[in-house]
Amino acid sequence: MSMLDKIWEAATGKWGIIAVAILALPGGRNALRSAGKEVIRAGLVVNDKVKEIVAEVREEASDVVAEVKAEREQNQKHDKKHAEKAAT
Repeated sequence: MSMLDKIWEAATGKWGIIAVAILALPGGRNALRSAGKEVIRAGLVVNDKVKEIVAEVREEASDVVAEVKAEREQNQKHDKKHAEKAAT
């Protein structure tokens, strides 16, 4: 299906007909514009929330990595100390 066919299908489908009907009404263009702005506004809110969640997950992951590295280093020192005692 070509891009033109997809556009035609969308324009003549249920949503295309609804949009044309709204545009035909007095003030329809303003109504569609207002609805579009609300959709964009909601999308921006979702975008901001996702960014916030991702930042929290990154911070938590960074904390876990730091803890594991510290534990690993401590275990290596402990193992080295015991190896030195066993060698003497």
